[in-house]
Amino acid sequence: MNAGVGRDGYEARAGDLAELFARAPFEEGGWDRALKTLASLTGSSRAQLLALGDRHAAFNWVTDADPSFLTEFDKIGGYRPDVNYRVASTRAPLELSWEAHYAEARAVSTNEAYLDYVRRHDAEFGVQMVLSQRVGVLFGLAALHGSKDGVTTEAQRDVFRQVGPAVLDAIRLQDAIEHQGADLLKGSLESMRNAAILLDAVGKVCGMTSAAQALLGPRTLQVRGGGLFAARPDLDQILQKRIAAALAGTADGPADLWLRGDNELLLIDARTLPRQDWTFGFAPRAIVTLRAPLALDQLPARRLAEALGLTLAEAEVVTLLAQGHSRQATAQLRGVSVQTVVAQLRTIFQKCGVNREAELVAIARTMIEMASR
Repeated sequence: MNAGVGRDGYEARAGDLAELFARAPFEEGGWDRALKTLASLTGSSRAQLLALGDRHAAFNWVTDADPSFLTEFDKIGGYRPDVNYRVASTRAPLELSWEAHYAEARAVSTNEAYLDYVRRHDAEFGVQMVLSQRVGVLFGLAALHGSKDGVTTEAQRDVFRQVGPAVLDAIRLQDAIEHQGADLLKGSLESMRNAAILLDAVGKVCGMTSAAQALLGPRTLQVRGGGLFAARPDLDQILQKRIAAALAGTADGPADLWLRGDNELLLIDARTLPRQDWTFGFAPRAIVTLRAPLALDQLPARRLAEALGLTLAEAEVVTLLAQGHSRQATAQLRGVSVQTVVAQLRTIFQKCGVNREAELVAIARTMIEMASR
């Protein structure tokens, strides 16, 4: 308890703190303001709110922290219990852990990299609370004490006992708000007939269009335990790296991951979605799109064949070119040589009455667009 603050005053300030968290989902900067007040009331240099998943950290907010505090946390695997004695010390939701529990965890296993990390950033001590724990995600609240702050007192731990339920209620409100945004995004993708899968900040599927659902299968992609996986282990390793890069905001490479289904090839792409500050990870963080360029069991090629008097094979060539593929890529996707595609194009030009590929593509795109309305 701070000097000069009686029990009644302390409880009143804790009540004010609970009100700050209740308003946090609805006010700009609300979460930052509430966490900084929590740090002040607990005599802490910094307060922390974080969510940890099985494979990814959804978010890790630390007030007044140097950027390296967060980047180093990810680099050393700070969300792992064998690395982070704070994670190893977690107890049941709304139960406290503090320095006494940290010492017990460190006696069992001490990770020197993590110890060096917290000492350099002056955050070795403190108190924490698991707010909730559901499949694949843990939400935690902490006050980080440095050497100047000293170890926590019983009065400071009482702040956590009182405010914990209010913070959990605020998280649930934020959850509801962010899920509304996810539903709106999914609806927009559905209306555009996109085959898309939305992932939250820990890589769990939080939305999927019907077009994407139709492309899942035992030989391509499956959803297991809330996560998205490729059937083939070697391709799944690549997919998981692409998903991790998208969640981290570093997915800037080409879309070149191909999966072969029963009737077609699927081109898989994972990209980062625009994000806001102070998002909890409930909202979609990444989007995985599935494209079937050959679309042998779909309508575009067949409709082009009927309308332009082409064979189905010729119409598939036109469809791929209209989708932006080069002649070389078209040949590769169809499993033929480039010379075969060139020979087919000569016949197609004659049948369609055009002299250049650009004219053919313009006609095909117009017809495909009209047919899809």
